[in-house]
Amino acid sequence: MWQKMMFPVFLGERVPPETLASTLAELDSCLQLLEDKFLKDQDFLTGPHISVADLVAITELMHPVSAGCQVFKSRPKLAAWYKRVEAAVGEDLFQEAHAVVMKAKDLPPADTAMKEMLKPLVQVLLR
Repeated sequence: MWQKMMFPVFLGERVPPETLASTLAELDSCLQLLEDKFLKDQDFLTGPHISVADLVAITELMHPVSAGCQVFKSRPKLAAWYKRVEAAVGEDLFQEAHAVVMKAKDLPPADTAMKEMLKPLVQVLLR
């Protein structure tokens, strides 16, 4: 989310295309690992019932979703898990819990003082 949305939109910092491509490739690898090693053929990450692991994982995945990454689009197993987690939590509560992160793209750009304060951190993260 930071490289795809927060740096360019909120901080006005350009992310090198190769950095973004590398990050998206790493995300894809992590999604594959989540499916293959944790979700497997189960309804939820730790078995037949929702757990804290599912809640933490779905929360993390909503960050790239909020930046426009189609995390679930080409992954039917992960998309079905998403729907099961949403149903277990309740659709309204699920949407409410992720409302703030889903609106991150609508944040106004940071003011100059904030950008200057965050600039050293951004430069480290873009290396």
